[in-house]
Amino acid sequence: MERDIITVYCLIDEYLKVSGIKDDVRAEISNAEVLLIGYMAVNDFNGNYFKAHQYVKMMHLVKEIDYTRFLRRLVKINDVLSTLFLFLGSLFQRLNGAKIYSVDSFPVELCQITRQSRVRLWSDPSLKGYNASKGRFFYGLKVHMVVTTDKEPVMVHISQGSIHDVTAGYQFMHNLPKESITIGDKGYISSKLEAFLKRFDIVLSPIGRSNMPREDFNEYCTKRRIRKGVETAFSMITAKFGKVIKATTIGGFLTKLRLFITAYAINCFLKLSDHKKALLFN
Repeated sequence: MERDIITVYCLIDEYLKVSGIKDDVRAEISNAEVLLIGYMAVNDFNGNYFKAHQYVKMMHLVKEIDYTRFLRRLVKINDVLSTLFLFLGSLFQRLNGAKIYSVDSFPVELCQITRQSRVRLWSDPSLKGYNASKGRFFYGLKVHMVVTTDKEPVMVHISQGSIHDVTAGYQFMHNLPKESITIGDKGYISSKLEAFLKRFDIVLSPIGRSNMPREDFNEYCTKRRIRKGVETAFSMITAKFGKVIKATTIGGFLTKLRLFITAYAINCFLKLSDHKKALLFN
């Protein structure tokens, strides 16, 4: 665990230097140390910032910082999480020689659907969506993600719960490399989206519905196997925060959600060989 913590810190610190994001000379601790505590909170303490703060303080892993000040610093630099994710995603794309990806979405509830009229974080009818895999409605956000065949995330898009997967696909899927093949479930069946992506030399190949012409059996099995990768990625992310993400403001909620997603990307990076890791900064 200690070696991984050092590696994560070095990764974040190097990324901040490469990106030209400098520390405030008046700050008690660096941005890299703040993000390290945030990473440990979602990766090791189920999103509990206080426990992570107490742990690093007890183990003297970073310079001391007041807990409330740490929270303010984390929210202030939370935009770095999105760019760090894209930074890692670009590496995973470079390593994906096959250029085969899978795409899907999973819901993140703000509260139980029965409490939507009393929710304080964010009240908006567009947050009510339908979870087809579980056959029930939910109130919250959707995380749309593209992963490689090795379950490495390369793109993510967060939308309101009511946004259809096809509608969200127009926002980010065209950024995949040319000549890519993307596997989706039946929720991505759309001739218009397929035509749109074809303009960028990207093939969308969703698994057909039962009432559509039957695919070749081997091709169908291959698609199902590839799609397992994105399902596994979702399981690993959601297992970290359980049923709900605890937060007192919508800004804090989004920061923590981005942390969970970025932490998964960092963990995929940790599994790479040293040679592949070195490619990130070359």
